[in-house]
Amino acid sequence: MGKIAFVRMSHRDYISDVSISKGNEAADTLKKTNIDIICNSEPIVDPVEARDYGYKICSENVDAVIIFFETWVEPSVVMAFLLEVKHLPVALWGIPMFEHNGKLESTGSFVGLTAFSGSLKRLRIKHEYIYGLPGEDKTLIDIRNFLNASSTIKRLRATRLGLVGYSAMSIYPGTFDHLLLRGIIGPEVIQLDTYSLINIADKAEKSQYIEFLEKVKKKAKISNDLTDEILEKEGRLYFAINQLVKKHNLDSINIKCQYELSQEYGCIPCPALSLIAEEGIVAGCEGDILTTVSQVILKYLSNQTITYGDILDVKNGEALFSSCGFAPYSLAQDSEKVEIRDINTPGFSGPISSMILKKGKITYMRVNEDQDGFVMNFGTGEGLDTELRQGRFPALKFKINGNEKDFIKSLYCQHYAICYGDYIAELTGLCNFMNIKFNLID
Repeated sequence: MGKIAFVRMSHRDYISDVSISKGNEAADTLKKTNIDIICNSEPIVDPVEARDYGYKICSENVDAVIIFFETWVEPSVVMAFLLEVKHLPVALWGIPMFEHNGKLESTGSFVGLTAFSGSLKRLRIKHEYIYGLPGEDKTLIDIRNFLNASSTIKRLRATRLGLVGYSAMSIYPGTFDHLLLRGIIGPEVIQLDTYSLINIADKAEKSQYIEFLEKVKKKAKISNDLTDEILEKEGRLYFAINQLVKKHNLDSINIKCQYELSQEYGCIPCPALSLIAEEGIVAGCEGDILTTVSQVILKYLSNQTITYGDILDVKNGEALFSSCGFAPYSLAQDSEKVEIRDINTPGFSGPISSMILKKGKITYMRVNEDQDGFVMNFGTGEGLDTELRQGRFPALKFKINGNEKDFIKSLYCQHYAICYGDYIAELTGLCNFMNIKFNLID
């Protein structure tokens, strides 16, 4: 989850045994949750001291800052520190009144937080709030959500995403401004050509491309409708994709499948990409970089293997989610029913990963580009019992948490990334700090 600076601040006239104990409790709470923290042992009370501590924090490569209002704090003290670290996500932590020796006690913490928060609002400096006593479940959840979003922001700036080809089939929402994506969201896109992929694939030796079949047989059944020739081609693509990942030090890769691979090469890379996703590289296809970026974000937030697909139908408050053939194998509802089979669709050639995705709470999300920058769409749903789409394609039907019409109106594209669990709080915080508009369906 990265590293944070936990900064205790106070006013010398308000320091007491009670306030110091609350600061110690807060620091201990973070340490016990295995969060890597840098913490000052004594509260900062002086603007010059605060500024110098800001210099120190900037040299520590932290992901985020939590300012803990141990007591009332003069805004000038906090501001001296904050102006040195405002490029980082910042959360203000204040504590409510609490019972002490049979009566309600206050250190002035919340008053200090509200006074300084007003200053940040006036300056339009983004910040989050943590309000609660150390050790309370809600407090810990808020802290973890803040740190998860902050760590994701930092990791996005270090992400290298390979794009083989470009957006397929004139899917306009899959196109993007390279510079805006790099400058606002973070990932660097490394543009690669389909020829490079096929050139590596064609030169692969048997020992290299047979590795795919050996690995995938441990995760899926191989259908009798697949020839040895097509399985060899899929293995070659798997080897070539891995070579590009290693050569360019990629964290993620997207392959344009239509029409160069599906028709000219005669083999789509769906099972190969599904296996690569299982091995830790975020994978996607059809050249839709914005969906792949969405997958990367969900991976960083959830530490899960992430899939994507099309929203194919919306009916009775339920949406049908399905891809053409990409589906990481560990996401199957029944691992015994995962199959590699022929796509058997006009205009496509090659194998697909055929499986029903598992049920449960999901978060769906997509980053979209518009004329003013980026907009993120997200919401939650409940995965339901589902059948294979058209008898063979990966699928998940989910109940939309929110209004069906609002969901439909919010769609920028058919492609969405999904993960399991509820990550709305983290996504909202991430949008706040990255200054990205968002549509939340709830």
